[in-house]
Amino acid sequence: PLQVVTVDCEKSITSCQAAHPDVVLFFIHGVGGSLDIWKEQLDFFSGLGYEVVAPDLAGHGCSSAPPVAAAYTFYALAEDMRAVFQRYAKRRNILVGHSYGVSFCTFLAHEYPQLVHKVIMINGGGPTALEPSLCSIFNLPPCVLHCLSPCLAWSFLKAGFARQGAKEKQLLREGNAFNVSSFVLRATMSGQYWPEGDELYHAELAVPVLLVHGMHDKFVPIEEDQRMAEILLMAFLKVIDEGSHMVMLECPDTVNTLLLEFVLWEP
Repeated sequence: PLQVVTVDCEKSITSCQAAHPDVVLFFIHGVGGSLDIWKEQLDFFSGLGYEVVAPDLAGHGCSSAPPVAAAYTFYALAEDMRAVFQRYAKRRNILVGHSYGVSFCTFLAHEYPQLVHKVIMINGGGPTALEPSLCSIFNLPPCVLHCLSPCLAWSFLKAGFARQGAKEKQLLREGNAFNVSSFVLRATMSGQYWPEGDELYHAELAVPVLLVHGMHDKFVPIEEDQRMAEILLMAFLKVIDEGSHMVMLECPDTVNTLLLEFVLWEP
Protein backbone atom coordinates (compact mmCIF):
# COMPACT_ATOMS: atom_id res chain seq x y z
CA PRO A 1 0.00 0.00 0.00
CA LEU A 2 3.03 2.34 0.09
CA GLN A 3 4.40 4.37 -2.74
CA VAL A 4 7.50 6.54 -2.99
CA VAL A 5 6.94 10.11 -4.13
CA THR A 6 9.65 12.62 -5.01
CA VAL A 7 9.02 16.29 -4.25
CA ASP A 8 11.91 18.65 -5.04
CA CYS A 9 14.45 15.89 -4.39
CA GLU A 10 12.73 14.94 -1.13
CA LYS A 11 11.86 11.24 -0.93
CA SER A 12 8.49 10.85 0.75
CA ILE A 13 6.50 7.76 1.64
CA THR A 14 2.75 8.18 1.53
CA SER A 15 -0.02 5.67 2.07
CA CYS A 16 -2.55 5.06 -0.67
CA GLN A 17 -5.24 3.98 1.77
CA ALA A 18 -7.99 6.38 2.73
CA ALA A 19 -9.51 5.03 5.94
CA HIS A 20 -8.80 8.43 7.52
CA PRO A 21 -9.02 10.78 4.52
CA ASP A 22 -8.64 14.02 6.50
CA VAL A 23 -5.62 12.98 8.61
CA VAL A 24 -1.92 12.98 7.67
CA LEU A 25 1.01 12.03 9.91
CA PHE A 26 4.34 13.67 9.10
CA PHE A 27 7.51 11.99 10.41
CA ILE A 28 10.71 14.09 10.48
CA HIS A 29 14.05 12.53 11.41
CA GLY A 30 17.12 14.19 12.95
CA VAL A 31 20.76 14.71 12.02
CA GLY A 32 22.45 11.73 10.39
CA GLY A 33 19.30 9.65 10.06
CA SER A 34 16.75 9.08 7.33
CA LEU A 35 13.11 8.14 6.99
CA ASP A 36 14.25 4.54 7.60
CA ILE A 37 14.31 5.17 11.36
CA TRP A 38 10.51 5.40 11.17
CA LYS A 39 10.01 2.05 9.42
CA GLU A 40 8.05 0.47 12.29
CA GLN A 41 5.86 3.55 12.70
CA LEU A 42 5.23 3.96 8.96
CA ASP A 43 4.21 0.32 8.62
CA PHE A 44 2.05 0.47 11.74
CA PHE A 45 0.08 3.61 10.91
CA SER A 46 -0.25 2.94 7.18
CA GLY A 47 -1.56 -0.48 8.12
CA LEU A 48 -4.28 1.24 10.13
CA GLY A 49 -5.25 3.31 7.11
CA TYR A 50 -3.48 6.55 7.94
CA GLU A 51 -1.65 8.56 5.33
CA VAL A 52 1.98 8.96 6.39
CA VAL A 53 4.61 11.26 4.92
CA ALA A 54 8.28 10.90 5.83
CA PRO A 55 10.79 13.12 4.01
CA ASP A 56 14.55 12.74 4.03
CA LEU A 57 16.36 15.93 4.99
CA ALA A 58 18.69 17.34 2.35
CA GLY A 59 21.83 15.22 2.08
CA HIS A 60 20.22 12.38 4.05
CA GLY A 61 18.77 9.09 2.84
CA CYS A 62 17.81 9.38 -0.84
CA SER A 63 17.56 13.17 -0.95
CA SER A 64 20.02 15.13 -3.06
CA ALA A 65 23.08 16.62 -1.36
CA PRO A 66 23.70 20.20 -2.51
CA PRO A 67 27.44 21.05 -2.42
CA VAL A 68 26.91 24.32 -0.53
CA ALA A 69 26.68 24.62 3.26
CA ALA A 70 23.82 27.12 3.00
CA ALA A 71 21.50 24.27 1.99
CA TYR A 72 21.84 22.73 5.47
CA THR A 73 21.10 25.66 7.76
CA PHE A 74 18.07 25.40 10.02
CA TYR A 75 16.17 27.91 7.89
CA ALA A 76 16.96 26.12 4.60
CA LEU A 77 15.89 22.74 5.97
CA ALA A 78 12.81 24.31 7.55
CA GLU A 79 11.78 25.67 4.15
CA ASP A 80 12.24 22.19 2.67
CA MET A 81 9.91 20.81 5.34
CA ARG A 82 7.46 23.64 4.69
CA ALA A 83 7.33 22.63 1.00
CA VAL A 84 6.62 19.01 1.90
CA PHE A 85 3.99 20.06 4.45
CA GLN A 86 2.22 22.35 2.00
CA ARG A 87 2.20 19.60 -0.60
CA TYR A 88 0.62 16.92 1.61
CA ALA A 89 -1.23 18.75 4.39
CA LYS A 90 -4.92 18.03 4.85
CA ARG A 91 -7.48 19.16 7.41
CA ARG A 92 -5.91 17.44 10.44
CA ASN A 93 -2.13 17.15 10.39
CA ILE A 94 -0.06 15.47 13.09
CA LEU A 95 3.68 16.18 13.24
CA VAL A 96 6.10 13.61 14.67
CA GLY A 97 9.75 14.61 15.11
CA HIS A 98 12.84 12.96 16.54
CA SER A 99 15.81 14.86 17.96
CA TYR A 100 16.64 17.75 15.58
CA GLY A 101 13.48 16.93 13.64
CA VAL A 102 11.44 18.19 16.61
CA SER A 103 12.60 21.74 15.85
CA PHE A 104 11.07 21.56 12.37
CA CYS A 105 7.81 20.25 13.84
CA THR A 106 7.75 23.20 16.24
CA PHE A 107 8.45 25.58 13.36
CA LEU A 108 5.59 24.18 11.27
CA ALA A 109 3.16 24.17 14.21
CA HIS A 110 4.02 27.81 14.85
CA GLU A 111 3.65 28.75 11.19
CA TYR A 112 0.42 26.82 10.57
CA PRO A 113 -1.60 26.84 13.82
CA GLN A 114 -4.87 26.20 11.98
CA LEU A 115 -3.55 23.15 10.12
CA VAL A 116 -1.42 21.40 12.75
CA HIS A 117 -3.68 19.30 14.96
CA LYS A 118 -1.11 17.71 17.29
CA VAL A 119 2.65 17.44 17.73
CA ILE A 120 4.71 14.49 18.98
CA MET A 121 8.26 15.22 20.16
CA ILE A 122 10.59 12.24 20.63
CA ASN A 123 13.81 12.98 22.54
CA GLY A 124 13.78 16.53 21.22
CA GLY A 125 15.34 18.37 24.14
CA GLY A 126 14.47 21.58 25.91
CA PRO A 127 12.80 24.75 24.61
CA THR A 128 16.04 26.60 23.95
CA ALA A 129 17.18 28.65 20.98
CA LEU A 130 19.55 26.72 18.74
CA GLU A 131 23.16 27.78 18.39
CA PRO A 132 25.99 25.58 17.05
CA SER A 133 28.78 24.76 19.46
CA LEU A 134 32.12 26.42 18.71
CA CYS A 135 34.03 23.56 20.35
CA SER A 136 32.36 20.65 18.59
CA ILE A 137 34.13 17.80 16.82
CA PHE A 138 31.90 18.60 13.87
CA ASN A 139 33.83 21.81 13.30
CA LEU A 140 36.78 19.74 12.07
CA PRO A 141 37.40 19.71 8.28
CA PRO A 142 35.26 17.22 6.33
CA CYS A 143 38.32 15.16 5.39
CA VAL A 144 39.16 14.67 9.07
CA LEU A 145 35.56 13.79 9.88
CA HIS A 146 35.59 11.24 7.09
CA CYS A 147 38.58 9.53 8.69
CA LEU A 148 36.80 9.58 12.03
CA SER A 149 33.49 8.22 10.67
CA PRO A 150 33.97 4.69 12.14
CA CYS A 151 34.58 6.27 15.56
CA LEU A 152 31.54 8.51 15.16
CA ALA A 153 29.33 5.54 14.29
CA TRP A 154 30.65 3.61 17.30
CA SER A 155 30.09 6.61 19.57
CA PHE A 156 26.55 7.00 18.27
CA LEU A 157 25.87 3.32 18.96
CA LYS A 158 27.13 3.73 22.53
CA ALA A 159 25.18 6.92 23.21
CA GLY A 160 22.10 6.34 21.08
CA PHE A 161 21.06 2.89 22.30
CA ALA A 162 20.49 1.56 25.80
CA ARG A 163 22.23 -1.67 24.74
CA GLN A 164 24.96 -2.28 22.18
CA GLY A 165 24.31 -5.84 21.01
CA ALA A 166 23.99 -7.34 17.56
CA LYS A 167 20.35 -6.22 17.31
CA GLU A 168 21.28 -2.59 17.99
CA LYS A 169 24.13 -2.70 15.47
CA GLN A 170 21.71 -4.00 12.85
CA LEU A 171 19.18 -1.29 13.71
CA LEU A 172 21.94 1.30 13.37
CA ARG A 173 22.73 0.06 9.86
CA GLU A 174 19.08 -0.19 8.84
CA GLY A 175 18.32 3.26 10.22
CA ASN A 176 21.16 4.79 8.19
CA ALA A 177 22.47 6.63 11.27
CA PHE A 178 25.45 8.75 10.26
CA ASN A 179 25.29 7.31 6.76
CA VAL A 180 25.77 10.79 5.33
CA SER A 181 28.81 12.48 3.87
CA SER A 182 31.23 14.27 6.17
CA PHE A 183 30.42 17.53 4.42
CA VAL A 184 26.67 17.14 5.01
CA LEU A 185 27.19 16.12 8.63
CA ARG A 186 29.45 19.09 9.33
CA ALA A 187 27.22 21.58 7.50
CA THR A 188 24.05 20.32 9.22
CA MET A 189 25.56 20.49 12.70
CA SER A 190 27.12 23.91 12.04
CA GLY A 191 23.85 25.18 10.58
CA GLN A 192 21.81 24.65 13.75
CA TYR A 193 21.25 28.35 14.34
CA TRP A 194 17.68 29.30 15.31
CA PRO A 195 17.62 32.19 17.80
CA GLU A 196 13.82 32.51 17.61
CA GLY A 197 13.25 29.05 19.05
CA ASP A 198 13.38 30.04 22.71
CA GLU A 199 10.99 29.33 25.59
CA LEU A 200 8.62 32.13 24.59
CA TYR A 201 8.38 30.75 21.04
CA HIS A 202 7.55 27.27 22.34
CA ALA A 203 5.12 28.59 24.95
CA GLU A 204 3.04 30.09 22.13
CA LEU A 205 2.19 26.63 20.74
CA ALA A 206 -1.51 26.06 21.35
CA VAL A 207 -1.75 22.47 20.09
CA PRO A 208 -1.60 19.34 22.27
CA VAL A 209 1.93 17.93 22.47
CA LEU A 210 3.09 14.44 23.41
CA LEU A 211 6.68 14.22 24.65
CA VAL A 212 8.30 10.77 24.47
CA HIS A 213 11.63 10.30 26.24
CA GLY A 214 13.94 7.29 26.37
CA MET A 215 15.20 7.10 29.95
CA HIS A 216 18.75 6.08 28.93
CA ASP A 217 19.17 8.90 26.40
CA LYS A 218 22.75 10.22 26.67
CA PHE A 219 22.17 13.02 24.16
CA VAL A 220 19.08 14.60 25.72
CA PRO A 221 18.78 14.66 29.54
CA ILE A 222 15.28 14.04 30.86
CA GLU A 223 15.39 17.44 32.56
CA GLU A 224 15.22 19.07 29.14
CA ASP A 225 12.01 17.28 28.15
CA GLN A 226 10.60 17.99 31.61
CA ARG A 227 11.24 21.69 31.08
CA MET A 228 9.58 21.48 27.67
CA ALA A 229 6.52 19.90 29.27
CA GLU A 230 6.38 22.70 31.84
CA ILE A 231 6.32 25.60 29.43
CA LEU A 232 4.00 24.12 26.79
CA LEU A 233 0.32 24.95 27.08
CA MET A 234 -0.92 21.35 26.79
CA ALA A 235 1.79 18.69 27.05
CA PHE A 236 2.05 15.09 28.21
CA LEU A 237 5.44 13.55 29.01
CA LYS A 238 5.83 9.78 28.67
CA VAL A 239 9.11 8.14 29.73
CA ILE A 240 10.09 4.73 28.32
CA ASP A 241 12.35 3.14 30.91
CA GLU A 242 14.04 0.65 28.58
CA GLY A 243 14.62 3.14 25.74
CA SER A 244 17.35 5.56 24.78
CA HIS A 245 17.79 8.21 22.07
CA MET A 246 16.68 5.85 19.29
CA VAL A 247 13.66 4.67 21.24
CA MET A 248 11.48 4.29 18.14
CA LEU A 249 13.89 1.59 16.93
CA GLU A 250 14.50 0.00 20.33
CA CYS A 251 10.90 -0.14 21.57
CA PRO A 252 8.70 0.15 18.47
CA ASP A 253 5.62 -1.51 19.97
CA THR A 254 5.65 0.75 23.03
CA VAL A 255 6.21 3.85 20.93
CA ASN A 256 3.50 2.88 18.44
CA THR A 257 1.01 2.32 21.26
CA LEU A 258 1.76 5.72 22.82
CA LEU A 259 1.53 7.47 19.47
CA LEU A 260 -1.76 5.79 18.52
CA GLU A 261 -3.35 6.62 21.88
CA PHE A 262 -2.37 10.25 21.41
CA VAL A 263 -3.57 10.33 17.80
CA LEU A 264 -6.98 8.96 18.86
CA TRP A 265 -7.27 11.16 21.97
CA GLU A 266 -9.41 14.27 21.65
CA PRO A 267 -9.21 17.11 24.21
